[in-house]
Amino acid sequence: MKTIEVYADQTILDLAMQHYGTADGVADILRLNPSLENDPQCVAAEEREAGAFYPDLRLTPGQSVLIDDGGTIIKKSVVKKIERNVTTYMTEEWQEQLVR
Repeated sequence: MKTIEVYADQTILDLAMQHYGTADGVADILRLNPSLENDPQCVAAEEREAGAFYPDLRLTPGQSVLIDDGGTIIKKSVVKKIERNVTTYMTEEWQEQLVR
């Protein structure tokens, strides 16, 4: 097991892809981290119910997250050292630019 830190604009899928090499890691992260939280500002901005967990919204930065780096879910043929944090969360500004 290892502990990693959530950085700004990361979603649970970002963590799974960065540390497991596959979206299958989402279930493992949720199992190991039942208290994982979304960024409250993001939840409010999206007008969603507070207290629930939303996998498509960014996580609260600074949270410690357990990763099973010795598990069978990790795709060793896919995972390589990523030099920066994976972030796929898109702000409304970026979404608008894609539509244009």
